[in-house]
Amino acid sequence: MDNKSLDALFSGLTGNAESKGTPQTSNTKGNREKTGTLRAKQKKLEDERQEERFCSIVNSTLLKKIRTIATREGVQIKDVIEAAFVKAIDSYELKHGQIDDHSKKNLKDLF
Repeated sequence: MDNKSLDALFSGLTGNAESKGTPQTSNTKGNREKTGTLRAKQKKLEDERQEERFCSIVNSTLLKKIRTIATREGVQIKDVIEAAFVKAIDSYELKHGQIDDHSKKNLKDLF
């Protein structure tokens, strides 16, 4: 790859293509519209299934084990995580009573 090609590549990655005079090949507005449409379809499906998408940071070792459990049991990762959530919430409610308010307590006493 020559320097001109590398410059074009890095300009595109860093978002400096316009300042270098290099035309951008991606249709940013079109991509946002497609993403918005896809997200709207996903949201509708989530609402129908009474599910919600969220993101979290998890220890890599734990995630590998969750993936292994899902593979061994022939289920989706989301199902393993949901089962763990249900068990954790049931345990919490046995110790602290039904969850119905938003009062804050010491996190060390959660489980």
